[in-house]
Amino acid sequence: MSLRCQVLKQRIQCIFFGTLIALLPGPSASIEEPSASTKEAGQQYYVYNAKCQIPFVNPFTLDVMKNMKEHVFEECSEERDLIESKFDFDLRQYRVSIPANLSEAYLNSTGHQTITCSYQEIKRDMEAEVPDNAYAESKAYYLPHRMIVPIDTDFMITKCYMRNATTVLNEVQEDAFSFVQDKLPPQKIEHYMLEREQKPSVLIMGLDSVSRINFRRTMPKMFEFVNEEGWYEMQGYNKVGDNTFPNILAALTGHSEAGSRAICNVSEVNCLDRLPFIWRNYKQANYLTAYGEDCVELNALQYLKPGFLKQPTDYYLRHFIVALEDKFKLRHRFGNVYCVGRHLSFNYVFDFGLQFVERFVNETPIFGLLWSNSFTHDDFAAPAALDEHFLDYMERFEAAGLFENSIVVLMSDHGHRYDEIVRHGPNGFLEERLPMMFIYVPPWFRQKYPHLVKNLGKNRDRLSSNFDLYMTLRHLLQLDSQSMADIEPKAPQCASCQSLLFELPFNRSCQEAGIDEHWCSCHPTQDATNESFARPIALAVVQYMNDHLRKQHLTDLCHDYTLKHLDSLQLKMPVDANDEPRNANESYFVVNFKTNPNSAHFETTVLYKSITGGVEMNMDFISRLNSHAKDSGCVALEIPRKYCICKNSVRMEDQLHA
Repeated sequence: MSLRCQVLKQRIQCIFFGTLIALLPGPSASIEEPSASTKEAGQQYYVYNAKCQIPFVNPFTLDVMKNMKEHVFEECSEERDLIESKFDFDLRQYRVSIPANLSEAYLNSTGHQTITCSYQEIKRDMEAEVPDNAYAESKAYYLPHRMIVPIDTDFMITKCYMRNATTVLNEVQEDAFSFVQDKLPPQKIEHYMLEREQKPSVLIMGLDSVSRINFRRTMPKMFEFVNEEGWYEMQGYNKVGDNTFPNILAALTGHSEAGSRAICNVSEVNCLDRLPFIWRNYKQANYLTAYGEDCVELNALQYLKPGFLKQPTDYYLRHFIVALEDKFKLRHRFGNVYCVGRHLSFNYVFDFGLQFVERFVNETPIFGLLWSNSFTHDDFAAPAALDEHFLDYMERFEAAGLFENSIVVLMSDHGHRYDEIVRHGPNGFLEERLPMMFIYVPPWFRQKYPHLVKNLGKNRDRLSSNFDLYMTLRHLLQLDSQSMADIEPKAPQCASCQSLLFELPFNRSCQEAGIDEHWCSCHPTQDATNESFARPIALAVVQYMNDHLRKQHLTDLCHDYTLKHLDSLQLKMPVDANDEPRNANESYFVVNFKTNPNSAHFETTVLYKSITGGVEMNMDFISRLNSHAKDSGCVALEIPRKYCICKNSVRMEDQLHA
């Protein structure tokens, strides 16, 4: 039987079985493993219905675990802090001090007479053409041993020196502090205390590049924490774009990356200010807002972009991190900035977030986004080193009262996109496309809105996307809504997407969830690598890529491609009649291949037309499976940077065979 006949036969079987399964009661979700009703012929699924089948993946297979490096947590410094910062709740201002016992210990160990310290304020430089990539610093001021921090000082860098009676001898400690200053009039606090259970606070915590599979594998203590009462895992959460930006954009604005271009070019100054970020809506609803992220070069909304012209949230960490990475000694680990001076890059973000929560969660509704790249972006095993440290922060957030009144989202943007062990393994397609997402609902919300929480529970094993998260954030500002028809506006690029607090359709396709075919994890695949049409498809893809370079006027900078090797060709098997291509002579294939020069490794989804041998594909949705860091320095645009092989970056072995 030919491959096409096999496909048609299986499609008919899928349609029949899909009709049958739609009549069955929905499966009861389990956080750790799929339920028995989602198993067929020994295969387990996290999502299984007439339109979508996302299989369970064992995180602990031998092929991954035997090659997994052991990473341990490392502090950046063993020194004790010379300067302490505390908030005075009576005065409602911060105090910094140099405790005598700490300074005396330093002096006794060296035989010197005194320690003297100075400080500089760090502010956002509004005179800079690109404020998100700049900072302004004050002159150095003397820091007394006890000082009340001025109310307009948000960030401070300190330096302490040992000295004798006449001479400054040497610097002994450099440090940095953030101050989440008071912005609340007393009447607002009093009003909030009367209606605190009307508006839930919302805090999003993100770890870059962590799949739901790898989270279980590398962070068992955190996984145990999010298995506690009140947490719900979105087991069918599927990314909608390649890297961080399109996924975060969809979650925070409801726009796809392509859709945002109708408003402005994100590479131009002031574009991000014009996009409808959800924190503006929370600000209009009298929430205090905050956004903090580590690793200057990898920031979700600033990577290869000018960022925000105006400060986007009430409390904003960007210019402080820019200053610290510029002024402090950096230590790299796991492929990124790990230590900034004496502290973890990660700590600056979550200390800032903890201050924000401690200061305001009991006084006013808050909305915050805390995002970290430093541990997880480049090394799939590195989250293991963060596990216990992150759990410690979660327990400190718990002690601060975060989980009493707040909706908390622990999420990622995508799984690992390059790793040789995980991404190139048998489950790499799913590892990349299925990031983690856990949503916590506080006790009062569970009691007041049991119907919404029940819906959230039902949605755990249904297909969901970043656009659904956006609609959920919208819903939390409109909790009197009776249905999705009451929530406005809808996600601009996904009118059918909806709040996770309303029941998602059991039978839901990627198209209905705003997920493009290339990122869709719903379809089983059948290997077609050895079919006669496999290599012609790969050659057609490479030709399409070369034609695209010409259309984008990149041929002066970027080298043409030639096919080096077709690694695999997988036929995507529709599980529903409505998922069929436009006619019987068209099929979707996932093409995994390498090109010359530089052995660039790509994956893309194409619509193959068997009569003409032609392919349709979208270069926005091509995946680069090995790092492009050494290949694409000649281009600044984000999407071409993924696939351009700069002519001045061609490696010697490829030049010899050109």
